Amino acid sequence: MTGPRRSAPFSIHILTLMALIMVPLASTLLWLGWRAVDQMEKRDVEQGMSALDDAVVAFLGDGVRIIVLVGQALGEAPTFAPQETGAAADDERLRQLAAVLQRHSSVDAAFVGYPDGRMLYAGRTDDFSPEQRKEFNVPAGDPIVLRAIEGEGAARRDVWRFMGADGKPGAPNTLPSDFDPRQRPWYAAAEQGRAPILTEPYRFAWSNETGVSVGVPMPRGGVIGFDASLATLSRLIVQYKLTPNSIILVATGASDIFIETPPCDSSDDSCLPGDEVVRALMHRTAAESAGAHVERIERDVQIAGRDYKLIVHPVPPIYGRPFAVIAAVPLEELTAASRVLIERAVVVAGTAVGLAILATLAVSLLLSRSMGRLAAKTQRIRDLDFSDKAPVTSRITEVLRLSESVERMREGLEVFGHYVSKDLVRQIMRSPASTGVGGERRDVSVMFTDIEGFSRISEDIAPELLTSRLSRYFEALGAAISGNRGMIDKYIGDSVMAFWNAPELDPDHVVHACRAALQAAAASRALADKWRGRGRPAFRTRFGLHAGPAVVGNVGARERINYTLVGAVANQASRLEGLNKIYGTDVLASGEVARRVSEQFVWRHIDRIVAAGTTEALEIFEPLGEAAAAEVHAEFLGHWQAGRAAYLDGRFEEAIAAFEAAAAMRPVDGPCRVFIARCTDFARTGLPAGWDGAWRFEQK
Repeated sequence: MTGPRRSAPFSIHILTLMALIMVPLASTLLWLGWRAVDQMEKRDVEQGMSALDDAVVAFLGDGVRIIVLVGQALGEAPTFAPQETGAAADDERLRQLAAVLQRHSSVDAAFVGYPDGRMLYAGRTDDFSPEQRKEFNVPAGDPIVLRAIEGEGAARRDVWRFMGADGKPGAPNTLPSDFDPRQRPWYAAAEQGRAPILTEPYRFAWSNETGVSVGVPMPRGGVIGFDASLATLSRLIVQYKLTPNSIILVATGASDIFIETPPCDSSDDSCLPGDEVVRALMHRTAAESAGAHVERIERDVQIAGRDYKLIVHPVPPIYGRPFAVIAAVPLEELTAASRVLIERAVVVAGTAVGLAILATLAVSLLLSRSMGRLAAKTQRIRDLDFSDKAPVTSRITEVLRLSESVERMREGLEVFGHYVSKDLVRQIMRSPASTGVGGERRDVSVMFTDIEGFSRISEDIAPELLTSRLSRYFEALGAAISGNRGMIDKYIGDSVMAFWNAPELDPDHVVHACRAALQAAAASRALADKWRGRGRPAFRTRFGLHAGPAVVGNVGARERINYTLVGAVANQASRLEGLNKIYGTDVLASGEVARRVSEQFVWRHIDRIVAAGTTEALEIFEPLGEAAAAEVHAEFLGHWQAGRAAYLDGRFEEAIAAFEAAAAMRPVDGPCRVFIARCTDFARTGLPAGWDGAWRFEQK
């Protein structure tokens, strides 16, 4: 007799088949790809870095030299001579300065300062902040601002106009000014050295932008200057990026302000993460090399989990200002071209691999769709969600049988869920070991309800109809209880026992129990009004609330258990429910309950009693509503409390008057009738011996 055949999961067979096909192909492709990448990467890096060096040097050197040549040409022109004064001369100078902006997009402002403190300025307005636009009343269309500053002391004025696309200046505006060009870095350094200079990055006086200035001294005196903001310079060097995610940074001297390409737009899927980390390393590298003679550095570094080529290239000083170019380029983008060779190699095995993948995909889809739906359905069942009633279909017999079993399980658990609290089921599923007999001591809130005169009502209604109405009644009360995190322990005929803070912990269980009682009482009254309107007998419900320690857990035999609580707290809640019949109230709670949630609800202190068979006095309270509705009950409670105070002091005539005033506001109020009758008897017969304000019941 042969033994059982060995077997392996279906997934193992699929993986083995794919391995036999893919491993030889992958090995060949990887070897070809490695050789191609190694050769092409070296060539691409050498060519790319050489182009970057040439481009940055050309930009910093030639760009600044062109601006200097423009400044020297303007300075040698008779129009810019300090001796030329008057409005006509100034208008011509401003026109030529504006023309420089129109011809050179890298220049944000062109200006000239003279030894006597005069200054003429032409600048762009597209980078003005909203506050600056409002201050200078900038018109729409980003015009060029033309400014002229002259005068001495209090008479010094700043006169500005805006020149639109038509080239015509608008109306002048004037403000006092204390700006002196002779004190600015571009003027002082150029005048002192009598040679063109390039400043370190600083904040411009008028536009508040950060950038660099070029100062060119004029032969007859004065300095022509040009501003280029870092934002403009950053946009200009973007065109020299080697790859989409490479970063170029230009540092000057010891300044901590850098010219760098703007960050990649995070909404672009092609952007690589870790941009901030890469820039931080580049800033540290620039700070470490500031002021020192640094040779060209090129090394591979790993930043934010990605390999980069980091290059530091010192640039010869430009007009006395040393520069260093720092570039960080992702190696994966440098090798993008080499991947083409790998892709060509993959095509060689594409047909065979494609057929294998399609075959595997077909089988996988056939299984995975059905198994995925089954897994999702069982997860919903585990969460006690039985809403998905559509069975899983499949062409595979085993999957179909599994689906039928899951459906039978769902139907059984759905029926079972009507008998057991979902919170309790969830606790059992989280901790199956907790299903044994036993419990734990816990502070709980307990509610007992009962229908007044139910025995009499049930005699006049057919059992089937009575069952239907009870179900509707329990549904209304159950919604209020479960909606406030309560657990219905059991239905006892027409009564309900519910408790809070078990099985799930609830720090606010007393609040939730009181709110549930008020909502359940309101639901019961609404249902009663509806039935009375249809000529049917109505239910009036009495509620009792108490809070205290109890043992909650599984009680019963090992074969059949019930999750419930054991303790005096349940008896006290039942006793309070019965007291409603004496006082004519719907809801009564113990003093322990009222004390814990005195700020959340409006309470009426009904009485201090000693129940039959006991010696301990019990304070009983009636919840009138949420604390937000305190003003609604304020006047009524004022009369009631005055009556209670007079009652306790033995001033029964005053007590009767106060209770009658309260009863006038609420004619059907049961406690008012009880205390009026009680005070009337005391006023006629006198106080009983040993009177301490507590009412003692002789019978249960």
